[in-house]
Amino acid sequence: MLTKRLKGHTGGRRLALGLITGTMLGVAGAALAADSAMERMQADAPNNWGKWGDGDEVGALNYLDADQVMRGTKAVRSGETFTLQIPMTHGKGPVFPGRVPTMHYMAQDEGIYASGKSDVLAGGVKFSDDVAFMYLQGTTHVDALAHAWYGDEVYGGVSADSTIHGHTQADVAALGERGIVGRGVLLDVGRHMGNDSDRLAPNTCVTLDDLKATAEAQGVTVEKRDILLLRTGSIPRFYEEEPDAAWDAMSEPGLCYSQALVEWIDEMEIPAIAADNLAVEKVVQQIDGDTVIIPLHGALMRDMGVVLTEIHWLEALADDSAEDGQYSFLFVAAPLKMEQGTGAPVNPVVVK
Repeated sequence: MLTKRLKGHTGGRRLALGLITGTMLGVAGAALAADSAMERMQADAPNNWGKWGDGDEVGALNYLDADQVMRGTKAVRSGETFTLQIPMTHGKGPVFPGRVPTMHYMAQDEGIYASGKSDVLAGGVKFSDDVAFMYLQGTTHVDALAHAWYGDEVYGGVSADSTIHGHTQADVAALGERGIVGRGVLLDVGRHMGNDSDRLAPNTCVTLDDLKATAEAQGVTVEKRDILLLRTGSIPRFYEEEPDAAWDAMSEPGLCYSQALVEWIDEMEIPAIAADNLAVEKVVQQIDGDTVIIPLHGALMRDMGVVLTEIHWLEALADDSAEDGQYSFLFVAAPLKMEQGTGAPVNPVVVK
């Protein structure tokens, strides 16, 4: 199912990189424009800096206390499990423009013995070994809270200088140490809004009303402190070769910024949002006349400490949930503890 590769992907990735670079450089100095837009948009928005004390590095994951873990276990009915990471395959995989897929190489295998370059171990045992080069966000991953910011401060009001040569504050290792465990809820907006395709069309904005309508159609209630899983149907396009399956990072569907959405996430005390696209949100958005790139990364991560985790494989879970009507479950995940890292791979587990 996941062994196909989109024809012409390399060229498509380069095109996407050119588009995002052009967008960033061509809209009145997008970095500065986006910063000023974010400052205006977020002037009166929710902010959790200091809510969990000075030096907090895990933000809204603080909501996931022991009671929330137990609430998650109560959602388990059958014990059926689903893993949500995409395959890590040499040279293949959907990645954000500017990154490259995982590179995987064998450091030792049967060839080294067959060529006489290494002796077997005492007693006759042989072994293999391998190495990988990868972007830490080059597969299913969790973002560190300091991964994205606007202005001169990252989450918690810490100087953005703390990101230089590695994150000294709010790195992904802090999230790996904490872990993400609680009641998860799948919102299959792709199936609800995608008509016959069961996936959202490119460039689709997912709004708060869309989330609520999807929950209602599924017969599930989003409760306080739920971990949200958003299925758009985007990532599967990368692995398909049908003529209508073109995959483009710059046109992926996703959440779109609104004050109402940000306030709802705050009121619901949502600790984390996972999605089957590259950024959880639509990458480039038009907001009040401004072009803003990944605004929800600024609003949710930088200001509220909401953890974002991306590039999930949700197809098997979504199909099963559509069949049995169960959209809530126990969600368990912990990114690798990459100290000072901006993100790290993760293979989340859902237990229904």
